[in-house]
Amino acid sequence: MNQLPLFANSNISSNLYNIPQVGAWADRFGEDLKISAQKHKISIKTLSLFSGAGGLDIGFHDAGFEITHMVELEEAFASSLSANTGTGKYFGNKGEVHCTDISNFDAKDINVDFIIGGPPCQSFSAAGARASGVAGTNDARGKLFQEYVRILNETKPKGFLFENVYRILGANKGEDWKKIVKAFSEVGYHLKFKILDAADYGVAQHRERLILVGIRDDLANDISYKFPAPTHGPDSIQQTPHFGASLAISTLNQPVLEHGLSGRYGHLLNDIPPGLNYSFYTEKMGHPNPVFAWRSKFSDFVF
Repeated sequence: MNQLPLFANSNISSNLYNIPQVGAWADRFGEDLKISAQKHKISIKTLSLFSGAGGLDIGFHDAGFEITHMVELEEAFASSLSANTGTGKYFGNKGEVHCTDISNFDAKDINVDFIIGGPPCQSFSAAGARASGVAGTNDARGKLFQEYVRILNETKPKGFLFENVYRILGANKGEDWKKIVKAFSEVGYHLKFKILDAADYGVAQHRERLILVGIRDDLANDISYKFPAPTHGPDSIQQTPHFGASLAISTLNQPVLEHGLSGRYGHLLNDIPPGLNYSFYTEKMGHPNPVFAWRSKFSDFVF
């Protein structure tokens, strides 16, 4: 297989800033990656860890990566992945879903070029911190990056991408992040990381994530990886405005729901005054029958 020009300084951005302004997806970056892969006849065999419902898998698949293995503990998520894998299915017939605890996953005989995955984030996230403090690597979930490193060391792919919440950088005064970086470096990878906001790349939502990319040490001198420049927002080259939610759904033609909102707290929404959120149902706001503690949820909870 050829080396990975998709990660080198290649000219793949001819359509990158040809941004549609009404409806549809907001940029062409992933599509250009896929076109480049097809043009150079590149097949990037990719192992997905902590696959969940397949968020990273979908993004990488759409960008031309071939997802050959998906590892997911939860049976419901694994079943969804399996339903979309096979001849004529979304992921095609070359993928294999492994519904297992990652600690039991043996990757020694798997040949892949790239690994993707985001270990559980609750130990580092804001929501987790509000619930029980920042456990970080003191929590069992916070140690799962070690399984990622183990599998990386067993398979020795050309590169990998590790995703998590940005708060991981400051967990336990930064000591946890030092452990993570040290572990990935020690198995032979040159690392670059950055906090990226999905809104800066055409997603109709501000969602910041820490992205760590590793290139195998023996390839690091030949592959110059750079994070893509923002396509939207104040840091974008053409100063393209962020892609708002109203614009993202402007072309949808869906019937009006007749049964109202469902879910555990959906019935509360009708009484919340415009501009408020779950905090309306807190003792601090004077509600006679409080449902939530003050500052116990994100600002867009029951909004």
